Amino acid sequence: MSKFLLIFVIFVIIFAFEIPRLVRKKEIKELIVFSCLGLIGFILSIMLVIRSFI
Repeated sequence: MSKFLLIFVIFVIIFAFEIPRLVRKKEIKELIVFSCLGLIGFILSIMLVIRSFI
């Protein structure tokens, strides 16, 4: 359970630093790409943790 929480906190910190900067500069395309790649990375990280429990 703590691994899930740690991954979640790390991704929240990354998004908290990057998203406001992209919104402030009005870089919408970069925001969409960053969000998609971040979501893919988050899902793959969670899947990796789940696989380690099996």
